[in-house]
Amino acid sequence: MKKLIYEIKEESKKLVEKTDQELQELSAILKKKAEHTDKRIVKWFALVQEISSRTIGLKHFDTQLLGGLLLHQGKIIEMKTGEGKTLVSTLPVSLNALTGKGVHVVTVNEYLAERDHKWMGKVYSKLGLTTGLIKSQSSLNEKQKSYNSDITYVTNSELVFDYLRDSSAYNLKEMVQRPFNFCLIDEIDSVLIDEARTPLILSTNAEAKPETKNKLYLAKAIANLLKRDAHFQLDEKRKDIHLTENGYKELKKRLGKKTLYDPEDPWILDILNALKAKYLFKINKDYIILKNKIVIVDEFTGRIMEDRRWSMGLHESVEIKEKVDIGSSTKTKSSITYQNFFTLYPTLSGMSGTAKTTEKEFKDIYNLEVIVLPTVKPLIRIDLPDYIYQTELAKWKNVLLQSKTCFEKGQPILIGTSTIEKSEFLAEFFKFAKIPYKILNAKPENVTRESEIIAQAGERYAVTIATNMAGRGTDIILGGNPKFRIKQKLREFLLDNTTNIQYSSQMQSDNIEYSAQIWREYSLAMLINDLDNLPYSLDKCKSSLKNLYKNFAKNVYAKWEEENKLVKELGGLFVLGTERHETRRIDNQLQGRAGRQGDPGVSQFFVSLEDDLIKVFGGDNIRKWVEYLIPDKDAPIESNLLTKSLENAQKKVELYNYDLRKNIFQYDDILNVQRKQLFKIRKELLRENIYEQLFLRFSEYAVDDFFAKSLLISNSNVYVIEKEFDNYITYDKNIFLTQERTSKIFLQEKEKINVYKELWISNDLRQAKSNFYQLGFLKSTRAIILLSILDFYWTEHIERMGYIRETISWRSYGQQNPLVEYNTEAFKSFKLMFEQIRSCMLYYFIKNPINYS
Repeated sequence: MKKLIYEIKEESKKLVEKTDQELQELSAILKKKAEHTDKRIVKWFALVQEISSRTIGLKHFDTQLLGGLLLHQGKIIEMKTGEGKTLVSTLPVSLNALTGKGVHVVTVNEYLAERDHKWMGKVYSKLGLTTGLIKSQSSLNEKQKSYNSDITYVTNSELVFDYLRDSSAYNLKEMVQRPFNFCLIDEIDSVLIDEARTPLILSTNAEAKPETKNKLYLAKAIANLLKRDAHFQLDEKRKDIHLTENGYKELKKRLGKKTLYDPEDPWILDILNALKAKYLFKINKDYIILKNKIVIVDEFTGRIMEDRRWSMGLHESVEIKEKVDIGSSTKTKSSITYQNFFTLYPTLSGMSGTAKTTEKEFKDIYNLEVIVLPTVKPLIRIDLPDYIYQTELAKWKNVLLQSKTCFEKGQPILIGTSTIEKSEFLAEFFKFAKIPYKILNAKPENVTRESEIIAQAGERYAVTIATNMAGRGTDIILGGNPKFRIKQKLREFLLDNTTNIQYSSQMQSDNIEYSAQIWREYSLAMLINDLDNLPYSLDKCKSSLKNLYKNFAKNVYAKWEEENKLVKELGGLFVLGTERHETRRIDNQLQGRAGRQGDPGVSQFFVSLEDDLIKVFGGDNIRKWVEYLIPDKDAPIESNLLTKSLENAQKKVELYNYDLRKNIFQYDDILNVQRKQLFKIRKELLRENIYEQLFLRFSEYAVDDFFAKSLLISNSNVYVIEKEFDNYITYDKNIFLTQERTSKIFLQEKEKINVYKELWISNDLRQAKSNFYQLGFLKSTRAIILLSILDFYWTEHIERMGYIRETISWRSYGQQNPLVEYNTEAFKSFKLMFEQIRSCMLYYFIKNPINYS
């Protein structure tokens, strides 16, 4: 690697003296070369480095060149926050785009996708590469254009849903993606680890029936009568509920049922969902209420997921609990996990600030190696030992005191909470103490100001409360973010006519002149668009706006340099975690916000023995021990034993979650083989005219199947089989042969060839007749019907496997391996699905009115 980096730097020196035109010509030459990308790597990386320096003012450091080389090899790199992961991505992304097969850059949210598309898109444009951006509201044409670009920026969920939609399309023109090539995932641990437990489901809506709603209300009422431990037990680790024997008897008595598992009227799922909704799913933690709807909160990113619903009736039970409108029930049309989806790429790589703690899972599941890159400047952040308090109230009191101390001296503080509920609780504390603060959580009014809140979290006297800091995409710069401040002041000056920046008389005069010129050259909509896209729009906007920006920049940067120095002297950003998260990576992400690019910083966690993590993993024993030794409940405890207990609890949770994800991967992998086969058949039906061959193949199979059955029975039963087949072929007397000949021919296996001859001749005659009618619309209608048949039975299969998955674990009590049993059941169900598809398609071919004419 060192040798390659040296060669890249030497090559880069040769390019410094070249003009922009010469660099573009070199780019065109390298793009046209037919040699493997590895042979172009030195010259291309050097070119990207030089063009990046000229275009966006950023030149890759040695560690960033190293990161680019490793990403090209299909590895995961861990880089600390602020070390320039986005810039690193330009190297492997642009190199692999030279193949013309397309590159996908995956981000965790649309803000990051749009930001990187605008920012790094400047570099790609100068290299002669096209870029596209996929957003949830993008039209079909926009998506097709973006996916056909050399480089496509897209969120992980939108990418997978587009794949599932393509796999359910009824027309080639509805498909947006092309075959996969190279994929780079930003915040790869968030996508492939945190979200791996939740399969992505493409579903169809079905309006809830009145009787179903009544059943849900009744289930809630009965669940409210049940008592914890007596009638059911909570499993907080697994977020699950189990009925006791007494609970099961009580429910049967209340409902007047012999069993809760009656196939005609099952109650078990509705009751368990009602209990989960009441005891396990909390408002402002697992979900919020928005516009009279239940909206899920992502526990790892702290963001809301408006387009998601919990499956198996759970979402409806939560809606009943909160007395909001009940949404449409859903039926799974198609689904896939991130684990199986991203293995479809020939080359996969990723970046993160916290991937090392899960390197074993990356290796086991995805066969990806994790490599930690050194920081450009030494990390000087001070990580203080945890303060542990006996009660939650004592913890919050001390969080307030620490925040007040930081605020009074002007040191910026970032306070991380685990839930919306706790962030709101802390905000009330700060209001009472008259400490000004900004809050960032999943509530929409705060989400819209996300970039503003994070951008200025490094200012003096800034107090920021955040539910989660993963994948925010905005650096916390000490003294505040100057680029964001310039943009803000420009908006105030041009749109609100209010800004408090002091200028010299000459500069003030220039600003007034530029402003007048801007309003002559711009419409309001154009101006707002350019202001929103600053600083990315500087190379395209009018010179008047560019000049005004430069004037504002001089003042803002001069002020920022003073502020930056003052905040560094105060100790930099203080990061305060109010709870240890289930996984160490989330804690590391929060800590990583301080000490960016060699800046000073401090981090510390305030923990209580009443926190969920400690309660679930042996908190009672620890609490008794601490209460006995330390009577003062408000005093913080610094103990290696307690710290080690916390670490062990986190490791247990991580191990448990890893086992869960591995289990999900193993089960979904069985369906994945079937999914690939079905999607391949769908594409074949869409792309090729195989209807005639399909009908002939199915007809021949029907004959084979009949002969196989007839050989297994005695002569006394032949009449029954003949009668069966006669009924079968009455769909069309000419499909196989004339009915009067069936009895004679089918009695002897040796005459089977005669049946085939009759079949082939009648098929040719039938096809000749039908071709007269099979034009334009009628052909497309035939394709839609056949694909609908395929999709209908695939949906039935998925639903069937979902129910089997829910109950298969019970077979372990019979000394059977649930995974092996699931595999067996999946094969049986898949075989049944294809038999149903074949029969239904054959029936359609025979009964199609056009074919029958």
